Amino acid sequence: MSVSAVRRIVVGVDGSAESAAALRWACREAALRRAEVHAIYVREAPYYSMASYAVPAHGYPGDVDADIMWKSVLPELEPGVLVRTEVADGLAARVLLESCAGADMLVLGTAGDMPGAGWSPGPVIRACLRRAPCPVVVISAVQDPLPVGAGAPVPAGAWR
Repeated sequence: MSVSAVRRIVVGVDGSAESAAALRWACREAALRRAEVHAIYVREAPYYSMASYAVPAHGYPGDVDADIMWKSVLPELEPGVLVRTEVADGLAARVLLESCAGADMLVLGTAGDMPGAGWSPGPVIRACLRRAPCPVVVISAVQDPLPVGAGAPVPAGAWR
């Protein structure tokens, strides 16, 4: 007798159009695989250290309000797919790598992937590509068949 394990797809989400495209792609993939989606928003601490007597401020400089961010990306998801959300503090690459242990895949969004332009992955994507214990899928908004606010798929010639 075999026990079926819960299949899981981890997605890094930061509120950008690219991460929303990655989340939609992960939900479509999860529907095909009968998997759950674990969407993680990582709040990174500032790189400077505070004095030992200082009181930490609420949130970080440039931080996105997590509730607003989730509301902006979750309504467009694949029906019937379980999406578990998490807000974590730490270094994005480290949190994502720890979270994708035992997952079927890690899905990340990237910016600057326009047809004809050069592409260079950011530091979080590079770290995840090097060290992830599972396959890593990198999605751009250009690859999203249903961009936010559009009713028609992106033309096939626009895909990379």
